[in-house]
Amino acid sequence: MTLKRVMYRIIFTLCCIILLTISFNLHQISAGQVVVGYYPAWNRYEYPAEYIATTHLTHVCHAFAWPEIDGSISTYGTLDYPDLIKELHEDNKKILISMGGWGNSYGFSQMANDPASRRRFIQELIDHYINAGYDGIDIDWEHPSSVTERNNLNLLIYEIRQEFNSIKPSLLITMAVSAGSWSGQWYDYTFLKTYVDWFGCMTYDFHGEWSGHSGHNAPLYSPGNDQCGSVETARDYLIRTRGLPENKVLIGIPFYGKAFNANRLYAPFTGSVTSYSYTYIHGLIGNGWTRYWDDVSQVPFLLNNSMTKLITYDDTMSVRLKCEYVLENDLRGVIIWALGQDLLTFTQPLLETVGKSFENSMAVDTYDNENTSFKINLSNYPNPFNSSTMIAFFIPHGQRIKLEIFDINGRNMGTLIDSYYDQGYHEFRFDAKHLPAGVYFTRLILSNCIEVNKLIHLK
Repeated sequence: MTLKRVMYRIIFTLCCIILLTISFNLHQISAGQVVVGYYPAWNRYEYPAEYIATTHLTHVCHAFAWPEIDGSISTYGTLDYPDLIKELHEDNKKILISMGGWGNSYGFSQMANDPASRRRFIQELIDHYINAGYDGIDIDWEHPSSVTERNNLNLLIYEIRQEFNSIKPSLLITMAVSAGSWSGQWYDYTFLKTYVDWFGCMTYDFHGEWSGHSGHNAPLYSPGNDQCGSVETARDYLIRTRGLPENKVLIGIPFYGKAFNANRLYAPFTGSVTSYSYTYIHGLIGNGWTRYWDDVSQVPFLLNNSMTKLITYDDTMSVRLKCEYVLENDLRGVIIWALGQDLLTFTQPLLETVGKSFENSMAVDTYDNENTSFKINLSNYPNPFNSSTMIAFFIPHGQRIKLEIFDINGRNMGTLIDSYYDQGYHEFRFDAKHLPAGVYFTRLILSNCIEVNKLIHLK
C-alpha cells in the first residue's frame, strides 16, 4: 500500500469518526437544556400566573392534580387556566400537569394495580388536561415501595405513552424521582428511560427532621463525614449506578431553605425543622443573622447572632454553581421547586440566575414543533453491555427504516434492520458476541431524520 493510500485511509477514518461524533452530539445539543419550574396551584393568588418570568424557563409543571384509587383525578380546585396555557404557548413554552406530590400520592398504588382504574385515569388525563392544552404529564409518585408497585408503574407509563402516541407523539411524559436508593430501588429505570422524556431528580431535603442532625438542604457536594447525600451523589446514583443517560437527568434547585435549632452544621438539633422561602430568608441577612459560605458543599448558610439557630438554603451564587455543574456534566437541565419562592419587590433573583446561566444553551421547543428528539429516542439497555443489548426506538409513523452499526473507526459493521415498521415503540435484541469489545455506534435512518446512539461493548 502506497503512502498516499495510507494517508487517504487515515483521513477517511478520521472523517467517519468526526461525522459520527457530530451526528451524535448534534442530537444532544439540539435538545438543549430544559428549565422546568413547578407552579403550585395554591400560590395562584400571592404569585399570579402573570408573574411567571417565562424568559427564564422552557417548561412549567402545574402542581398538583392526583389520582384517586378508582382512577378519577382530584385537584386543588380547578387547574384549567386557559390564559396561562395560552400565554406559555405564545412564548414557545410548554406546560405539563404534575400528578401526585408529597401527600397526594396515596392513590397511585391501587390505581396502577387495576387495569380499569389505569384506563379511567388516562382517559380523564386526556379529557381534562391534554384536551385543555397541556403538553404532557409529570408523574410525581412519592414513592413506589415494592416490586409490585415498580411493575405497575411500568404498566402505567407504557399505557400513557401508547395513548399519547395515538393522539400526538410529541406529548411529554416526565417524572420527579428521588435522589438515592431508599426509594429509588423501586424505579425500573431500564424500562422507564425508553418511555420517559426526562427524570427530574429532587436534589433537596437532604437534611431535615429525618436526618438526625442539621445540615444543608441541597448541597452540591457532600463532606466526608456526612452520608445524607448531595447533588453529586444523586447524579452518580442515577447515571453510574442506575444507567440513566445524562441527557435525561435534571437536578433540582430549591427556592427555599431549612431552619434548625442548632448552633452549627452537622450538629444535633432540638424541636422541629421549618422550611422558609428564599424571599423570607433573604430578608434575615443583616437583621440578626449572618451569612456564611461552605467551601466544601458550595452552598451558603445563616446563623443568628445568638448562635442558636441555623438556616441552610440556596442563593444566587450556589444556584449559578449548580447550573454550571449541569453544563459541565452534560445534564439535561434543572427542575425548580417552586416558582414564586424567590419573589422580591421587583425581581426574582434565583430564577433570573438560572435563566442567565442557560441563556446560550436553553432548549427552544415551540408548541407546534414536532421535535424528533422526543419521538425517536434511539437508545439501548443495558449500556455498557456484555454479549447482547436491547436497542429501543420510536417510529412517529409507519415507514421503512434502516438500522446500521459502526465501529469507532467509522467502519460499517452491518445492517441490523432494513424493513417497514409500524408507528410506535419497538425493541430489537442485538447479539454482539461476534464483535470484539469496544465502542460502537448505531445509526437509525428514517424518512426525515437520522439518529445516532453510542454503545459500549464489554467482554
